[in-house]
Amino acid sequence: MREGYSKRRKLVFMVILCVIVIAGLVSAVFWRLRHALVQVQTASVQLQHMQRVTISTGDVRPVNRQIVDATSLPQPVAHLYVAVGQHVHVGQPLLQLNTSAATLAVSQAQTAVTQAQLAYQRALTQYQQAPAALKGLWLPQVDAAQSTLVQAQNQLAEAKAQLNQMTITASVTGIVLIASANGLDAEGNQTPVVEVVSPSKQVVLELSEVDAAQIQAGMAVSMTTDAFPNQVFRGVVKQVAPFASVSASGTPQVQVLVAPQGTLPVPYGYQVNCRISSVTPDKVPTVPYGALVQEGTSYAVYVLRGNRVSLVTVKLGMTSDTAVQVISGLRPGQTVVVNPPDTLTNGEVVKPT
Repeated sequence: MREGYSKRRKLVFMVILCVIVIAGLVSAVFWRLRHALVQVQTASVQLQHMQRVTISTGDVRPVNRQIVDATSLPQPVAHLYVAVGQHVHVGQPLLQLNTSAATLAVSQAQTAVTQAQLAYQRALTQYQQAPAALKGLWLPQVDAAQSTLVQAQNQLAEAKAQLNQMTITASVTGIVLIASANGLDAEGNQTPVVEVVSPSKQVVLELSEVDAAQIQAGMAVSMTTDAFPNQVFRGVVKQVAPFASVSASGTPQVQVLVAPQGTLPVPYGYQVNCRISSVTPDKVPTVPYGALVQEGTSYAVYVLRGNRVSLVTVKLGMTSDTAVQVISGLRPGQTVVVNPPDTLTNGEVVKPT
């Protein structure tokens, strides 16, 4: 019996010893994990030329155009002076509206002026022939007649101006694209009565806010189209709209205008494929995309200083597929952390790999 009791004591002792050893090992592992240095990947802030290529499809449109809609005309069209394809210059008559009402208004206004002139002459004669003591009685009639005459003359001038407006002239030197007296096309759809476009062309792009932010006036553009295979046309960015408009799909779009260099034979309304290349003239400081950390509405990077990291806010510029320009916050040659873990904190000691 004593021998069995001794064995049990040994067994209990061994179990307790095993528990203590295991607890010690677990504690050691947890301590090591807690106090182990975080291993991080690093990269240097490098100087390089930044290049970005934006590809989009745009429409060929005239730089200037004049559109005459039937709904904007005060009278029906009586006569068209131009035809599709005709070249016109500024001031050239395009169409004549019905002048019946305007001509009648001029005639009536002219009659009113004639009657007012006769009334004024009668009043003036009576004033001049009246004795000096009675001239004061006739003066108000002269003033009233003169006021009526001036009013009639103003109405005549206005009637003549309205008559002149019955002739619509060209405000743009260019080519007539549309000429339809009734404002309808061959299928009966509503169309402008006359449309004149300038010979100068431009390509209109609609870019996303992200792409438009990288585009500036003066950047080079290469253009291709299926209508002219194996041909590349050159142009430059003329203007980037300072605002975004919501497209039919509900996404914000920014309009970018491209001015062709040389002759662009692509007709109006055709689509062209545009490739916009943006390159920094000088080498600029850059970091990999993976180094960026979102800090509210700004960006920051972890800079390695000795064996500690420091979170530094940066201002970004042009971006490429792999890197981003740093305008301020960093210097070339500094070391930054790439793909920092979410648990990394400012001032933490790390171990670069």
